[in-house]
Amino acid sequence: MNINHHQTKRDRSYFEWSDNMQIICKGNGDIAMTESELVDFFGVTWKKLNYRLQLLIKTSHLHPEERDAGELEVFVNEQLKGYAPLYPLSIIIALSFHSWTAWKLICSESTFAGKYTARQTS
Repeated sequence: MNINHHQTKRDRSYFEWSDNMQIICKGNGDIAMTESELVDFFGVTWKKLNYRLQLLIKTSHLHPEERDAGELEVFVNEQLKGYAPLYPLSIIIALSFHSWTAWKLICSESTFAGKYTARQTS
């Protein structure tokens, strides 16, 4: 199975991690990413990403044009098989905030749990 996404990457920009763990912007045009690119970029599961995307779209105060960046044609064996939604920079930023906040909460909970355990064993 041969899946081609490279055709539309020339028409848009997207984010990736460099070898130095820095965010780099690749491509030309407006920033927009597919769900599979977002999963790779944030290092989360499809389930977690889809939950966050649905939550953002339902509860955010973004204008309709800030929620959608069009669609990407998906080809399998050089035949059009469907379309994948593209998410604009506003959604990527909102997802980044949610990811950072969740990570910060996990770290805080771990720190508090560690302090509590240390007090109980002392």
